[in-house]
Amino acid sequence: MSANETGRLLDVLLAGDPVGTLERRAPDRYRFQYAPRTVDQRGAGAIVLSASLPIRTEPFTPSETKPFFEGLLPEGAIRETIAKNLRLSVDNGFGLLEALGAECAGAVALIGRAEGDHAESPGAGMRWLDEEALAELVRELPEHPLGVSDGEQVRLSLGGVQEKLLLTRTPAGRYGQPLRGGPSTHILKPGQERYPGVVANEAFCLRVANCVGLPVAKTEIVEIAKRRCLLVERFDRTYDEQGKIACLHQEDICQALGRLPSAKYEVEGGPSLADTFELLRDLAGASTARDINNLLLATVLNWLLGNSDAHGKNYGLVYDGTEEIRLAPIYDVVSTNVYDLKPEMAMLIGGVEDPARVSRESWRKMGSECGLGGQLLDQIENLLAKALKCAKAIRETAMAEDWHEPVIDEIVALAERRAAQL
Repeated sequence: MSANETGRLLDVLLAGDPVGTLERRAPDRYRFQYAPRTVDQRGAGAIVLSASLPIRTEPFTPSETKPFFEGLLPEGAIRETIAKNLRLSVDNGFGLLEALGAECAGAVALIGRAEGDHAESPGAGMRWLDEEALAELVRELPEHPLGVSDGEQVRLSLGGVQEKLLLTRTPAGRYGQPLRGGPSTHILKPGQERYPGVVANEAFCLRVANCVGLPVAKTEIVEIAKRRCLLVERFDRTYDEQGKIACLHQEDICQALGRLPSAKYEVEGGPSLADTFELLRDLAGASTARDINNLLLATVLNWLLGNSDAHGKNYGLVYDGTEEIRLAPIYDVVSTNVYDLKPEMAMLIGGVEDPARVSRESWRKMGSECGLGGQLLDQIENLLAKALKCAKAIRETAMAEDWHEPVIDEIVALAERRAAQL
C-alpha cells in the first residue's frame, strides 16, 4: 500500500493498548477516532489520550486532531532536517508520525498497519553504544536530529526545536540507542556555540527550581565528544515490577488545550497563564492546590531567572495511571535573557510582555486574572527571597563541583535586578 494513500491508518497505542486510529486524509490532514472498545470501557467524555480529545464515538476533525499529534513531532529546523532525511515534505505530518511515532513523548505510540509493522512495536530493539559510537551520534546531530537517519531503525519522536539525542541508560551507566520503537530513558542536550554556557545555564536554573521546592526533571552534566552536555532523565519513563522500562503518559499544555505548536506563544494565540491555571483546576484532582502553587512558583522563578521561553509546550501534564492528572515536573528552564534573544515573555504577566516592565501591579493583575487570591504579593516576595538565596547557594555548588561558567554569574546578577523591580 502506498504511504500516500488517502484512508491509510495508524493504530494509536497508549501504554501498549490500542485506543484508536489515525486516518490519513491528505499529507497534512488526518483525523483521530477512538476504538469502540475504548469508548465502551472508559465512557464518553473520559480523558485518556488528551484533555483536548475527550472520548466520543465520532471521529475528530483534522483541526481537532492536529494539535495533539503535531505536538508529538519535532519543530523548526529539526523537523525540516528529519523530513529531508526521510524524503518527506516538511508539512507531511502523517508521514512523519508514521516514520517516527513508534516511541513518542508520554505513553503514545503510532504503529502502521502494513504487514509486519506490528512486529516493530515499542520495546523492539536497542543498539548498545561504546564511548566512540556515542560521540559519533553527538557529532552527527546537526545532520541526523534525535539520532534519526533513515527512519527504518530509529523510530522515535520528541517535540521541540533544540538539538537533542534520545538514549537509554541502564542503572549501571551503559548507553543505548533505541531501535524500532524501543523506549528511551534520557535526553542528551549538547552545548551550542551560539549560546555560551547553555548547559551550565539550564543545569543551574533547574537546580535553583529544585532548591525552592519545585519538582524538576533530574539532570547531570556529562562530557561527550569533547562537548559539555546536559543529560536529562525523562520523567515520563519509569520501571515496572519486572524491572522493564514503562511509559507514563503525558502531554504539554498546548496539546491539552488544543493549540498547535506553531501557536505556543500567547501573543500568537498560545496558552496564557490564566488558561493554564484554569486547565489545572479543571483537570487536577487531589493535587490541584499543590499544582496551582507549583505553577505560580515556576512563573515567578522563570521571570526572576530570565527564562522568557516558558511557553505552552514547556509546561506539561502527567497522567499517572490512577486517573489523576497533575502538573509535570518542571523542564526546559533556561535563562534566555542573558543571550542576544528577544526578551519578550512567552506568557504575559498581567498583560505585560517585557520582563523589565513587570511591576507589583502586573503581578496583582495576573493574580486577579488567574484567581490566585489577595495575599499574592506577599507570597511572591517570599518566593523571590528564597529563590535568590538558592541561586547564590547553587552558584557556590557549581564552583565547588567544577561546572561553574560565567553565564551563572550573569543569571544571578539578573535575578538581583529583577527582584529589585518589585
